[in-house]
Amino acid sequence: MNSCSGRRPITMASLSSLPQTTISDILSRLPVKSLIRFKSVSKHWADLTSNPVFIATHLRRSSPDPNLLIRRYHSQSGSDHGIWLITDPTLNFGTQLLRAPMEESLVSFPKIVGSVDGLVCLDISPCYASDFVMWNPGTKHFKHLPLPLITSSRDNPIWMVFLGFGFDSFNNDYKLVRIVSFRGNDESPFLRVEVYSWREGVWKEIEERFELAQLCGGKDGMVVDGSLNWVAIGLQRFSDRKVVVSFDMGREVFKTVPLPPVTRSGNVVVVSYMGLLAVAVYPLIFAASGNHMNRFEFWVLSDCEDGMKRWANLVVVENFSKSLVPVGTWRDRELVFKYTGVRDREHQSSIFLFDPVDQRTRRLAIDCVDFCFESFSYVESLVPVNCTR
Repeated sequence: MNSCSGRRPITMASLSSLPQTTISDILSRLPVKSLIRFKSVSKHWADLTSNPVFIATHLRRSSPDPNLLIRRYHSQSGSDHGIWLITDPTLNFGTQLLRAPMEESLVSFPKIVGSVDGLVCLDISPCYASDFVMWNPGTKHFKHLPLPLITSSRDNPIWMVFLGFGFDSFNNDYKLVRIVSFRGNDESPFLRVEVYSWREGVWKEIEERFELAQLCGGKDGMVVDGSLNWVAIGLQRFSDRKVVVSFDMGREVFKTVPLPPVTRSGNVVVVSYMGLLAVAVYPLIFAASGNHMNRFEFWVLSDCEDGMKRWANLVVVENFSKSLVPVGTWRDRELVFKYTGVRDREHQSSIFLFDPVDQRTRRLAIDCVDFCFESFSYVESLVPVNCTR
């Protein structure tokens, strides 16, 4: 007889006697890695963890505490690329180098278009943003998307391509938006727009266009409350300022949102802040005499009592360093800055978090000083790369 005493170990028999709702609740709180392993326990568990309701419940419980996904690259040599997952950024963080799908066969290292609900959209094309992969790093599944409809030709060459990836809550769909700019005969650009639907698995060209603005910069669209947003140069009545071009993913229509006048003399990054559209305005590295700013400003498009939306200035920092560049937000409430200056005692790391409410700055002990990088919020999920309708 075994003389050892203690709790009776939980066996499969005792676990299976629990109510199914209890089992589902327990499993929905576990990390993806464990759930992938548990799929082999029984067919019932495999079916349960593949159920859309369970996947949505697991995602909802994971979403409040996202990690940081960083694409790091060397801008001069073009070498030392990599995608890093940083867990617990402000605590005892861990870093993990992720292996991108088809990495060995790619001409250039993938660019991250966006990260939403555990799905990461990668641009794997050498030019014209014409080849894409849908990837779930948690499950390690990926899907090579069909080629876009809009292509470049000798008679009609592509000038620039702008991208955006986000979730359409109205149709329960993930969408990749591709805005293709061609140079017209009169040297003015004209646009064609197409959308890839995760639910349908196909591209479609849409007739909807936006007017009075010209997209600028290389930043992909930022997801804010069901819309994708790009910085643009205003035209005609908006010619005295920059604007945001916003694409409603549910209705698949564009609108133009004028930005505060201060954006004329500074760089602008569109971000999401507490579910609202926001812009970070920071100094130009090179600026013409008399047309520059030396401060950082943070503006949020807020709802007013009269039902209108207006820009509110949350933060102004005078004599702001040109070595600090905002690149996004983490947890939808802290700005992520990269440091582009020379390493010194004051700046031992190149990633900083800034809370606009209490204006507290936190430094992350991650060495990226000699590299360029882009940051994205990332949460592990079981969302499949193929729609399982």
